[in-house]
Amino acid sequence: MEQQTTVDLPVWDLTDLYQGADDVRIDRDLDQLEQRAQAFEQRYRGRIAQGQVSAVELKQALDEYEWLARAQGKPGNFAQLHFSTDTTDAARGALTQKVKERGSRMATHVIFFTLEVGKIPEEHYLRLSEASELAPYRHYLDYERSLSRYHLSEPEEKILEETANSRGRAFRRLFTEITSRMSFRMVVDGKEKELTQSELLAYNYDPDREVRRAASVALAQGLKPHAHVLTFIMNTLLHEKQVMDRIRGFEEPEDSRHLGNELERAHVDTMVRVVADNFDLVTDYYRLKARLLGIEGLTHYDRYAPLEKERVFISFDQARDIVVQAFGDFSPRMAELTRPFFSERWIDAPVKAGKRGGAFCAGVTPDHHPYVLLNYTGKPRDVMTLAHELGHGVHDRLAAKQHMLDYHPVLPMAETASTFGELLVFEKLNESLDSRQKRLGLRCEKLEDTFATVFRQVAMYRFEQRIHRERRSQGELTTEQLNALWQQSMQEMFGDSLTLGEDHQWTWLYIPHIVQTPFYVYAYAFGELLVLSLFARYKQEGQAFIDKYFHLLAAGGSRRPAELLGGLGIDISRAEFWQGGCDLIRQNIREAQELAAAGQGKGTE
Repeated sequence: MEQQTTVDLPVWDLTDLYQGADDVRIDRDLDQLEQRAQAFEQRYRGRIAQGQVSAVELKQALDEYEWLARAQGKPGNFAQLHFSTDTTDAARGALTQKVKERGSRMATHVIFFTLEVGKIPEEHYLRLSEASELAPYRHYLDYERSLSRYHLSEPEEKILEETANSRGRAFRRLFTEITSRMSFRMVVDGKEKELTQSELLAYNYDPDREVRRAASVALAQGLKPHAHVLTFIMNTLLHEKQVMDRIRGFEEPEDSRHLGNELERAHVDTMVRVVADNFDLVTDYYRLKARLLGIEGLTHYDRYAPLEKERVFISFDQARDIVVQAFGDFSPRMAELTRPFFSERWIDAPVKAGKRGGAFCAGVTPDHHPYVLLNYTGKPRDVMTLAHELGHGVHDRLAAKQHMLDYHPVLPMAETASTFGELLVFEKLNESLDSRQKRLGLRCEKLEDTFATVFRQVAMYRFEQRIHRERRSQGELTTEQLNALWQQSMQEMFGDSLTLGEDHQWTWLYIPHIVQTPFYVYAYAFGELLVLSLFARYKQEGQAFIDKYFHLLAAGGSRRPAELLGGLGIDISRAEFWQGGCDLIRQNIREAQELAAAGQGKGTE
C-alpha cells in the first residue's frame, strides 16, 4: 500500500493556545482561574438557593461562571491535544494530569453553584426565568435543574471531584496510553513490519483477501497480550459506573447518558428497537457482496473488502480538494468555514507511533477555533473521515455565537453535521465516476460506512447494555465472557450472511468510546438516520433547506434535540421517523443490487 510520508502531511499548530508544555502562561492561567473561582465562591455561595439574588445578580453570576468554564477550556484542551499526538512523552502526560488536578481544585470552589441553582424554590425560579436578563441562560438553567434530583450534597460532590483523577479518569488515561503505544507485526510485501494500529487497520480495506486475513491475525495477536490489563480496566469502570448510578439514583446504566444528551429513554429505546428490527438490511447486503466478491462464507475481514482489485491511494491534497469542493457545491459559506483548517494548520494528520488512534474534532471554546486529529493513510475512506471531522468543525464554528455553557451540541446532534459532510462528499464522488462498476464500488463503500455508523453502533450499544447488566448481576467479568458477549452482540446484525471469526472476539479491547464515554455510540446511529432524512429534504428544497440547516447547527447546545428538530417538523419519539431512515438505506441497497444486476447483464462498462 502506497504511503504518504509524514513530511507531506499537516501537523497542527497549537501555539495560538500555548507555546508548549513548559509555557509559563499555563500556570499563570491556572492560578488566575483558581483565584477567580475562590472569589466567585465567596461572593455567591449560600445566596443562590435561598433566593437572595435578583435576576440581574444571577445574570452576573452566570456571566462569571461562563467565563470560568471558557477560560478552563484553553489549558484543558491544549494539554489533551498536545498529549494525543505523543502519549509516550512523559512531560505531556504530566501536563495532562496537572491540568486535570488543578481543574478539580478549581471545580471544588464552584460546585456549589449548580447545586444551588437546582435548589432555588420553584415559585422563585419561575419568576426569575421570565426575566429578560436571563434569556441567554434559560436553557442552561433548565438543564441544570433537570439534573438536581441526581445531585449529592456539596461535601460529597467535592470528594468525588477531588478523587476523580485517581479513579475513573486515571483508568481512562491508562487505557489511552496502552492502546496508543501498541504495535503490531505483519508481513507486508514479503517483509515483516512493525505497524501502528491505524496503519494496520488500513489493511482491512485491501483488495487481497490474504492481506486482510493477515491483518486480522496481527490485530488479534497484538491485542491479546494486553487483554488482562484492559479487562481489569473495563471491570473497574463498569463497577465505578454501578456505584455512581446507585448513589445518584439512576435506574438504568444508560440513563445518565440520556440525561446528558437531553433525550428521553423511550426515544432512544424506540430508535434502537427500529434499527435492530432492520438488521435484515445488513444480511441482505452481505449476501449481495458475497456474490460480487465470489466468496462463499464471508468472515469479519471481508466486511470492507473493496470490489475494485486495484489499490487506490488518495493524497492528502487531493482529499482536501475533494472535501472543500463538495462543501462548496452545497454552500460557498461551508467551504469558507472549512478552508482555514488547512491554511492555518488546525489539522494533525500523520500516522506515528504513540499517537492516539482514530480521528476527532475538538471544539475548544466559542472564541477559539476547533482542531482536527486524523491518522491519514491515503485510503478512500480517509477522505470520508476528513469530511466527517470537518463537518464537526463547521458545526463548532457556526455554534461560536453561543456562550460556553450552550456551545457544545449534545452528542446525537453533534453527529449531524459530521455525517452530513460525508454524504456531500459521497454525492460529489458519485457524480464524478464514469462507469457502472466504479459507481457500484462507491455505493457499496457508502453502504458499509452506513452500516458501521447505524447498525454496528447499535450493536455496540447493546453490547454495552449487556456488559453493564452482567457486571451488576454477577460481578467481575472474565476476558472470555466479554469476548463472548462481544461476538454475540456484533454477530446479530449479520445474521447468516457473514460469520465473525475467532480473531474478531478480541476487537472490543481497543474501542475507545466504550471506555471513555459509556453509551456514546448510539449518537452515531441517531445522527446518521437523522441526516438521511435531512439530506432527502435538501434534495427537495434546495437553498431554502440550506438556510434552515445552518440555523440548526448555529444553535449549538442551546436547545433540546426534540425542540430543535421539532421546529423542522421532525418527531424523534415516533418509530415511523426512524423507520423512514432505514427505508432510505433499503433504497440504497436496492440501487446497489440494480447496478450489480445491470453489470451481469451487460458486462463491465
